Amino acid sequence: MRNARTFFNILFLVFFTVAIFGGLFFADLAFAQRVPGGADFIVPWKGMQDFMLQGVTPYGEKTTLNIQNIIYKRTPLAGQYPYQVNIPLFLLVFFLPLSWIRDLVIARAIWMIIIEVGLFGVVLASLRLTRWKPHWLFFILILIFCLFWQPSVSALVSGTSVILQALLFCIALRSLELGTDELAGGLLALSLLNIEATGFVFLTTLIWIFSTQRWRVLGGIGMMLAILFGLSLILLPSWILPFFGSVISNWKSGAMPSTYALFEGWLPGIGRRLAQILAIGALTILFLEWRSVRGQDVRWLFWTICLTAALTPLTGIPYFSNWLVFTLPGMLLVISIMVQRWRLLGFISSVIVMVCAFLGLWAAQINGITSGFILFYPLLLTLFLYWVRWGAVRQPRLWADEIALRG
Repeated sequence: MRNARTFFNILFLVFFTVAIFGGLFFADLAFAQRVPGGADFIVPWKGMQDFMLQGVTPYGEKTTLNIQNIIYKRTPLAGQYPYQVNIPLFLLVFFLPLSWIRDLVIARAIWMIIIEVGLFGVVLASLRLTRWKPHWLFFILILIFCLFWQPSVSALVSGTSVILQALLFCIALRSLELGTDELAGGLLALSLLNIEATGFVFLTTLIWIFSTQRWRVLGGIGMMLAILFGLSLILLPSWILPFFGSVISNWKSGAMPSTYALFEGWLPGIGRRLAQILAIGALTILFLEWRSVRGQDVRWLFWTICLTAALTPLTGIPYFSNWLVFTLPGMLLVISIMVQRWRLLGFISSVIVMVCAFLGLWAAQINGITSGFILFYPLLLTLFLYWVRWGAVRQPRLWADEIALRG
């Protein structure tokens, strides 16, 4: 009887899983057919497909023209992003399975399922790292916010891999907590897929690894990179210089938003100087926090990574708005501390924060306010994260703390 019940439970789980993913596939397929986008997926997908089927370098002019014809239906105009492949070949190989699919719509729908599952995983892993288990009703509210706030929707539409990079970092941190250092190192190596969005966070983690002498993590990183890099050299020995040329070409296009372009647009005379001051301030904060995180536990590292992700747009590097999905763990950390510290008042405050972030970023998107993404939101999240650090280590003194404790 027990064996039969186990069998039917497994059978139900299989059918339920198939139904969920089948429904997701057909929904994403219909979306991909009707809604243009997916540029961040098209670039590596087409780059790997041309390399696999035609034997041409992913970083060459032919592949670039093919990508531009898919996205723009023409060559890009002056000031438009050139969409040259800027992913190193040793990580580009992960798009090989999808590059076998000739139909872009089907390939994009499958990729959307992958990053949707990845986004769900980011929420679960982030909450696990905060050591907080919300009530199931509040968890549903958090999940709705995480799925439908502007950075997540933009990331899903564009097909960016930054969602998966956030997931890799969260799982790597959890692996560090559990002592599986080699696994953490391998995951961190894979997180280099989009170095502009995650480079400072990776550097933060390296500083912590050296300070805590977790050499097995470095071993995991080294082994994974050695295997992938060796494979890439076998496939295409001459890929390194063309890859850097593509990265520089994308940066030189000037089409990517940045605080430098923002301030120069506002104040042509002194805008660049103001952006430099902001960048120096952000880098100074990062330097001080990198010194503070040395030798600390994984939870402190998690907070520092969240802060680093929030400050990255303020350093002046070109930064797309959909990359802000990488700051989602930081948002969840703020929400968790609010609720854990202030109880009912924290619940109300966290709902207000989510509503303001949701409406504010969507309003910025609708009205084309770039500053909302690369300036104001990062600044506000940075302030909230410092409140987390201040509020988590001090004794309750505010009236709000007293009310929460009495409640």
